[in-house]
Amino acid sequence: MGEVIGLIRVMPNEVLEDSQIEEMINDIKAVIKSPARLGNIEIKPVAFGLKGLNVTVVVPDDAGGLDPIAETIAKIKNVDSAEVTDVGRAL
Repeated sequence: MGEVIGLIRVMPNEVLEDSQIEEMINDIKAVIKSPARLGNIEIKPVAFGLKGLNVTVVVPDDAGGLDPIAETIAKIKNVDSAEVTDVGRAL
């Protein structure tokens, strides 16, 4: 059985302070449950002080994909959207 690596782009609903971004990161870490594994979270400047997050997640082939994880992340406080932007197979 293989694994799938996906990138989920998370956008906040407004310009957030660094402490609010850290809180959002901690909330994302809390919602990613086994069998999924968190790979990396990277803060990306977008424009005019707005910062998005690139969240890398690894899931087994038979775990149901990345969309349910993105939907759960989209429900977190201060999150406007969470979209799967890239998917690949782990070697």
